Amino acid sequence: MALSHRFNELFRDGKFRNRLEAVIVDEAHCIDEWGGDDFRPLYRQLSRLRSFTGQDVPFIACTATCRTETFDVLWDTLAFGN
Repeated sequence: MALSHRFNELFRDGKFRNRLEAVIVDEAHCIDEWGGDDFRPLYRQLSRLRSFTGQDVPFIACTATCRTETFDVLWDTLAFGN
Protein backbone atom coordinates (compact mmCIF):
# COMPACT_ATOMS: atom_id res chain seq x y z
CA MET A 1 0.00 0.00 0.00
CA ALA A 2 2.71 2.49 0.96
CA LEU A 3 4.37 2.13 -2.44
CA SER A 4 1.15 2.31 -4.47
CA HIS A 5 0.56 5.06 -7.02
CA ARG A 6 -2.15 6.72 -4.90
CA PHE A 7 0.03 6.72 -1.81
CA ASN A 8 2.93 8.19 -3.81
CA GLU A 9 0.64 11.05 -4.83
CA LEU A 10 -0.21 11.62 -1.19
CA PHE A 11 3.48 11.76 -0.24
CA ARG A 12 4.04 14.40 -2.93
CA ASP A 13 1.38 16.62 -1.36
CA GLY A 14 3.15 19.35 0.62
CA LYS A 15 0.43 19.64 3.25
CA PHE A 16 0.63 15.91 3.96
CA ARG A 17 4.44 15.87 4.14
CA ASN A 18 4.50 18.85 6.48
CA ARG A 19 2.16 17.07 8.88
CA LEU A 20 3.83 13.67 8.67
CA GLU A 21 5.27 12.89 12.10
CA ALA A 22 6.63 9.36 11.57
CA VAL A 23 6.51 6.26 9.40
CA ILE A 24 5.70 3.21 11.51
CA VAL A 25 6.05 -0.36 10.28
CA ASP A 26 4.24 -2.85 12.50
CA GLU A 27 5.16 -6.54 12.37
CA ALA A 28 8.42 -5.44 10.75
CA HIS A 29 9.85 -8.97 10.82
CA CYS A 30 7.46 -9.73 7.93
CA ILE A 31 9.72 -7.63 5.69
CA ASP A 32 12.30 -10.42 5.95
CA GLU A 33 9.92 -13.36 6.21
CA TRP A 34 7.55 -12.33 3.41
CA GLY A 35 9.57 -9.86 1.34
CA GLY A 36 10.99 -12.31 -1.15
CA ASP A 37 11.02 -12.30 -4.92
CA ASP A 38 7.87 -14.40 -5.17
CA PHE A 39 5.71 -13.07 -2.34
CA ARG A 40 5.35 -9.38 -1.41
CA PRO A 41 8.54 -8.16 -3.14
CA LEU A 42 7.58 -4.53 -2.43
CA TYR A 43 8.27 -5.15 1.26
CA ARG A 44 11.98 -5.05 0.40
CA GLN A 45 11.55 -1.64 -1.24
CA LEU A 46 10.22 0.29 1.73
CA SER A 47 13.40 2.37 1.82
CA ARG A 48 11.93 4.18 -1.22
CA LEU A 49 9.68 6.00 1.24
CA ARG A 50 12.78 7.89 2.40
CA SER A 51 12.88 9.67 -0.95
CA PHE A 52 9.54 11.23 0.00
CA THR A 53 10.13 11.82 3.70
CA GLY A 54 13.83 12.59 3.91
CA GLN A 55 15.82 11.90 7.05
CA ASP A 56 13.81 14.31 9.21
CA VAL A 57 10.82 11.97 9.54
CA PRO A 58 11.53 9.10 11.96
CA PHE A 59 11.01 5.54 10.79
CA ILE A 60 9.93 3.13 13.53
CA ALA A 61 9.97 -0.64 13.10
CA CYS A 62 7.89 -2.62 15.60
CA THR A 63 8.22 -6.37 16.09
CA ALA A 64 8.22 -8.81 18.97
CA THR A 65 9.75 -11.70 17.05
CA CYS A 66 12.84 -10.34 15.30
CA ARG A 67 15.73 -12.77 14.91
CA THR A 68 19.29 -11.45 14.81
CA GLU A 69 19.55 -12.10 11.06
CA THR A 70 16.29 -10.27 10.48
CA PHE A 71 17.58 -7.17 12.26
CA ASP A 72 20.20 -6.60 9.55
CA VAL A 73 17.58 -6.98 6.80
CA LEU A 74 15.30 -4.46 8.52
CA TRP A 75 18.16 -2.01 9.02
CA ASP A 76 18.97 -2.03 5.30
CA THR A 77 15.41 -2.26 3.99
CA LEU A 78 14.15 0.67 6.05
CA ALA A 79 17.31 2.73 5.34
CA PHE A 80 18.09 3.39 8.97
CA GLY A 81 21.62 4.43 7.97
CA ASN A 82 24.66 4.41 10.19
